This record gives sequence, C-alpha cells and structure tokens, in this order.
Amino acid sequence: MKFTICFILLLFGIHFMNAQDLEGVWLWNSPDGTQNFEVELEKVNDKEYRGRHCAVFDNGNRIDCNSEKDTFSITMVKIAEDNYAGTIESSYEKSIGKIRMQYYVEDDLLHFNLTENPVGIFYLPEEAILTR
Repeated sequence: MKFTICFILLLFGIHFMNAQDLEGVWLWNSPDGTQNFEVELEKVNDKEYRGRHCAVFDNGNRIDCNSEKDTFSITMVKIAEDNYAGTIESSYEKSIGKIRMQYYVEDDLLHFNLTENPVGIFYLPEEAILTR
C-alpha cells in the first residue's frame, strides 16, 4: 500500500514538474478551422529555448514550416518570470520576425505574439493561445 501511494505521488510530481516547462509541442487552431499553428520547443538552458514552427493557412494552400530537423526557426530568451522574447524565421522568404511568448503555468497555456513582422511574404498568426 505504501509503495502504491509513493508511486502515485511520484507520478504526480513528475507531471507537475513537466507542466512548468515549455518543452514540447504546442498547438493552435483558428476558430473557423482554416488556420493552424504548431510550435515545438526544446530547452537550451534555464533562460533559453529554441524550436521549430509550422503554420498552415487558407485550408492548407499556404504553408510556412521549418521542416528541417537540424535547424531551428525559433530562438527566445527569458526576460521575466514565464515571459520570453526572441525571433522566428519565416520559411517563405527566410526573413526574421520578432516574437514574445508568455507561459501561463496554472492553465498550461502559451500566449504567442508576433511583435514585428518578417519582411516580405509570411504566414504566421499575429497572436495565438497555444495548448499542448
């Protein structure tokens, strides 16, 4: 019985610790279903994350994705508790935009904000609330 309780507490602790980390795949879908956005993040250190994105707009007619596994289209650094600033590279014209992300620990949500558009053609949401 003690083993079972300890095991359950261990699993709960592991889940809680992972919920406070941004690593993983985050998703957003537009209310009408014509657009979706996926961000995959990995932790570099306690203050930095990097990752890849894939945005699909106009029912799949416009795709802005970083599909290369050895390159990263997103880099960001921690600027305050649960707040990050960085860049995103659009795959359309290889131009760089500026982003901010805020993590809501209690709800396990990630607020994405494109603060400066990449130059030229790009297909990224200006703002999105992403979930795991």
